[in-house]
Amino acid sequence: MKKKVAVFFGGRSMESDISVITALQTLKAIDASRYKVEPVYMSEGKFFVDGVDKISAFKNFNPTEHKQAYLLGGGLYELKREKLKRYFVPDVALVCCHGGEGEGGILQAMLEFNGIKYTSCSQLTSALLLDKAMSKRVFENMLLNVLPHGEATKEDFEADEDAVISALEGLEYPLIVKPSRLGSSIGISAAKSREELKYALEVAFHFDREVVVEHMLENFIEVNCAAMRDGDKIIASDIEQPLSSGDFLSFDDKYMASGKMSGSERRIPADIGATGLIVKATTERIYRELSLDGVIRADYLIDSSSRVYINEVNTIPGSMAFYLFRDIPHGELISKLIENASLKQAVSPKSYRTEVLSHFGDGNKIAK
Repeated sequence: MKKKVAVFFGGRSMESDISVITALQTLKAIDASRYKVEPVYMSEGKFFVDGVDKISAFKNFNPTEHKQAYLLGGGLYELKREKLKRYFVPDVALVCCHGGEGEGGILQAMLEFNGIKYTSCSQLTSALLLDKAMSKRVFENMLLNVLPHGEATKEDFEADEDAVISALEGLEYPLIVKPSRLGSSIGISAAKSREELKYALEVAFHFDREVVVEHMLENFIEVNCAAMRDGDKIIASDIEQPLSSGDFLSFDDKYMASGKMSGSERRIPADIGATGLIVKATTERIYRELSLDGVIRADYLIDSSSRVYINEVNTIPGSMAFYLFRDIPHGELISKLIENASLKQAVSPKSYRTEVLSHFGDGNKIAK
């Protein structure tokens, strides 16, 4: 019997369009002889099914052309004649979201609440690693190399711009300013002076209420390494070296170059010699020690002395990073994700009843 797989994508995220592409790539690659698949598109806090498997549906998405679904009691339901009817009950949720509630732990929490197994990292680690400020604290506690950095909030910036800027100037220029909870290089700017720093902060605060400001390396190599679980074994991918057109890899570099997903030029494998062993070992360590799951991609910066800095970890990378696992066909990679998720123990919290409520009588008296 075929396993039932619900492919979740979209969501309230700046990266929602990229999520659509990842989902459509996944739908094309998945083994239809093994799995019965239902695409589920998230838009404006709602779930939509039926006809959400073609790119034409998303160029000007019209929710009235699709069925709205409701996630209840472990399944998806539709409303018919003012009654909920079962639509699809998945064995596994294959999460293809980037950013927002789809990658940041909210969808994972909903799936856990419904007892549905899923292919991504847990609610906790998803939320943690989407937040650049929090994840850097974790990496520092792991004694990994992290670039000198500071943090600032929109509230503090609006209250006293000069104080925030002066505090951040304790870092050495040039600086790079990033919204804390966004990916795909959205809202990121470089700053080489106080005026540029102020402008970069204003841009970043347009996207997030908290930003991370780092010292920006000027002579560096950027490399990425993915990892996934295959049973009890952790597999580290080949290492790629994306090639940017500026000071950092921009959104256009990643997705618009050559008119294709992940369109930027890249070297696979990256030409970094023995440093690649450090990158792979660090990726495997992060995956293991943080109890990650699904496919993740760790992004690094390497300076001119070959010192490796962890930049960030994407818990649901674009295209599921299938192109980095060159020894694993795309369809087989998707199957591994589904089968590994199937082996998970579904989260089913237990209620514990006590005699406490009996002491409250009719509820009008409060125990002291």
